[in-house]
Amino acid sequence: MKICFMCDLHLPFDQGAMPYDVLRWAIEDAVKMQTDCIAFAGDITCDGREEVYRTCIRALEETGIPVLYVPGNSDLRCPQSRAILACCASPCKNEFGEVVIYAVNDADGSVSQEQMAQLESADDGSIVFMHHPIDSHDAQTVEWLRAWRESHAGVMLFFGHLHRFFVDGDGVSLQAMDPDKAIGECPCITYYDTESHEVHRAHYSLPVPTDLYGYFGVSCYDPIGHVSFAIQNGLAYLELRPNALFANETALCEAIQAWREAGGIGLSVHLPDIGWDGDAVVEDESLERLLSLTSLLHADRVTQHVPKVAVGAVRQDPEVLEKISARLGARLDALSHDVVVGVENMHMTAAERADDTRRFGYIPEECLAFMESLGRHTRHRVGINFDIGHARNNAPYSQTYQIGTWMSLLGEHVVGYHIHQVKKDGDVFENHVAIDDVYGCLISYASFFGYWSRGRIQHAPVIFEMRPKDAYETTLKTFSRHWDATALDGARS
Repeated sequence: MKICFMCDLHLPFDQGAMPYDVLRWAIEDAVKMQTDCIAFAGDITCDGREEVYRTCIRALEETGIPVLYVPGNSDLRCPQSRAILACCASPCKNEFGEVVIYAVNDADGSVSQEQMAQLESADDGSIVFMHHPIDSHDAQTVEWLRAWRESHAGVMLFFGHLHRFFVDGDGVSLQAMDPDKAIGECPCITYYDTESHEVHRAHYSLPVPTDLYGYFGVSCYDPIGHVSFAIQNGLAYLELRPNALFANETALCEAIQAWREAGGIGLSVHLPDIGWDGDAVVEDESLERLLSLTSLLHADRVTQHVPKVAVGAVRQDPEVLEKISARLGARLDALSHDVVVGVENMHMTAAERADDTRRFGYIPEECLAFMESLGRHTRHRVGINFDIGHARNNAPYSQTYQIGTWMSLLGEHVVGYHIHQVKKDGDVFENHVAIDDVYGCLISYASFFGYWSRGRIQHAPVIFEMRPKDAYETTLKTFSRHWDATALDGARS
C-alpha cells in the first residue's frame, strides 16, 4: 500500500496565493504515483476558514483516492468554524485490507481517552499519523504518548507541525507544504510504502532565481562603509537612510559617484515617517533635508513608510489619509526630477493591540489604500516597497496574511523589496537580521523565488535591510551557495 502524507499547507483566503499551486501539484503527483490513500496531517488552512478547508478537501476527494484528515492547530483559529473543522476529522481507526491507519485528532494538543484506547490495539504493521509531535501535546498527553511509544516502538508514526523533515527511528516529521513555512528546503509531500517500508519525498521545486543577484542592494546603516561594500560586491542598488544626513556630504557624493562608475544603477532614499496628531499632519524635520539630498544625488526612488496614524482614525474619517497624502505629495512634487515612490508596509509591535488603536498599514488593503491616495496627490509614480520581514513579524495578522498572500495581492504594484530574516527569542521577534538560510526557520523565501521566477511579482530592487555587523556579507554568502560560479558571474554582470 502506498500512502501520500500531506501537511501544513496553510491555505489562505486568496486562491491566487502559491499554496494553491502546491496543492494542485501535490494532487497531480499523488494521482501519477497511483497512491492508495492520502493522509493529511493537519493545517490545511492558515486561519481556520471553513470554506477554504472544504475547497481543499473537495479537490482531494475528486481524485477518487481515499482521503484521511486530522485538523491542525491552524485549522482551529477561526471561532466561527473551530467546532466544525474539529468534527471533520476522520475516524481514528481506518482499515485498508491488512493495513490499519490511525488518524489521531490532536489539533488542540490533546488525545482523547477514546483515541488512546484505540491506539493500544496498534501493531507493528499499523500506521499512525497526527498533527503534533509527541512533546508538543499537553503534559498528561505527553506522558501517555511516551509510554505508548515505548510499548509500540515498531509502529510507524508520522506527524506535522514542525514544518521540517527528519526521521527518528520509526517516527517521521513531515515537511510543510507551505512555501512560506517549509524549513531547510522546498515544500514537499511524503510517500510511505507499507510493504517495502520505504519513505521517499517529492519536492515542489522553488530554487533561488539565477537573475536575482542583479537586483540586490543594501540599505546603508553605515553610509560610506556600505557604499564601499556595494562597490566591492558589484551590487547595482543602494538605499540611503536618514542617517546619511550626518555623513560628510562631499565624501558621500564621491562614494556614490564611485559606485555609479562601478556599475551602480538605482539609488533610493528612505524618508522619515509622516503622521497625524489628531488634528493635523505631522512631518519630521529631516524630511526637507532628505528630499534635498535626493535632489543633490539625483536618486531615482524614495521609500516611505505607511503613515503613522491609528487605523481607527482613518476608518472614522478617510479624509485623514487624503490630508496626509496631500502634504507628502506637495513635498515630493518640489523635487527637481521624477522619482519612484515605494510605500512600505509596517508591522505590529509588542505594545499594540489588534484593534482600532494600532497603526495603519499592517495589512495589504491598507497599504494599497495609501498608495492610491498618495498617487492622487503627486506627479510621481507610486507603488509598494514590500518588506518581507515586516509581513512575517506581524501577529496576529500574519496568520491570515502570510508572505505569499501579500505578494499575490500586491505583486503587480511592487517597486522594491526589503529582505532580511526574523529571529524569535521566546515571544520576542527580532527583525533585520542576516539571512543564513534561504529556507529559514521563520522566513522561507521559497514563495518569493516562485513568484519572481514566474513573473507574478515585479522584478525590482531587492534591498538587504539588516543591522548586525557582517549581516550583508553573511547574506550574500548564503545566496551564493545556491549558484555555481558561472551563474553567479553572469548574474553580477
